[in-house]
Amino acid sequence: MLQRCSKPTRRDWPRYGGRGITVCDRWQRFENFLADMGACPDGLSIDRIDNNGNYEPGNCRWATLEQQTRNRRPNGGELHGSAKLTVADVIAIRKLAADGMTHRALGSMFGVSHTNVGDIVRRKEWRRLLVKPPAGSLVVREHDEIGI
Repeated sequence: MLQRCSKPTRRDWPRYGGRGITVCDRWQRFENFLADMGACPDGLSIDRIDNNGNYEPGNCRWATLEQQTRNRRPNGGELHGSAKLTVADVIAIRKLAADGMTHRALGSMFGVSHTNVGDIVRRKEWRRLLVKPPAGSLVVREHDEIGI
């Protein structure tokens, strides 16, 4: 974490320090990191909740590989700009929010911020979704046409 954010000679530095990702001053000492995060549970590793945010308390968690895969930056934004979510995720977020789940709980569940969840629920984000029709080609439809 420290090296990939601070050492330009590292192969992975462009994806971290090169994008402006930093490690908070407090975590420059391992003892402080350990006090804030606790020991790493088996099978988990450090993950930033907001992938564009820094390594700091409140933006990091111990996550499974599946959670980290969902939380990575996309290679080309196939579905929606810089989205971390799939169409199925967005549909689930909207349904669960309508059923009363809080934006914070949904954000934690899907690895995005509660603000992002609010934007999805209010249709400020994901107004248009890519939908795969039976014929197999991708088309864009307005959310009202597909009942989301």
